[in-house]
Amino acid sequence: MENENIIDLNHESSGSLSITSTAASFLKETAGWGKFLAIVGFVCVGLMVIGGFFVGSLMATMGQENPLGGSIGIIYVAMGALYFFPALYLFKYSTKLKQALATKNTEELAAAFENEKSMFKFMGILMIILLGTYALVIVGAMLFAVAA
Repeated sequence: MENENIIDLNHESSGSLSITSTAASFLKETAGWGKFLAIVGFVCVGLMVIGGFFVGSLMATMGQENPLGGSIGIIYVAMGALYFFPALYLFKYSTKLKQALATKNTEELAAAFENEKSMFKFMGILMIILLGTYALVIVGAMLFAVAA
């Protein structure tokens, strides 16, 4: 790796960033896989929403037998809506990253990393909410078991 080509990405007077050709090829490959995963994510979101409407209408017609009615469908649609945003951020990241590498544009690279940051932030907040919900359910189950 000593004689690698270096792509110079000077941006601001505060410093510069240089990316080796190997790092650029890794980023380009990452962008390709990211775009693939984002498209699969969009397809899954579409299937969740369609499935949610189908299950919701099916459950609503069986409302007397099932007290949940169409709420399961609403949960599927809500899950699809939540998953849409990380897929969108990943798609934007991948698209802007490929464009930044092709044009050697620092602003596009910054925009790509901003979308990557947004995806990770969204997923992190979702994980905190999920872990908090799990903790509440576990504590609630223990309290219920002790009370019974």
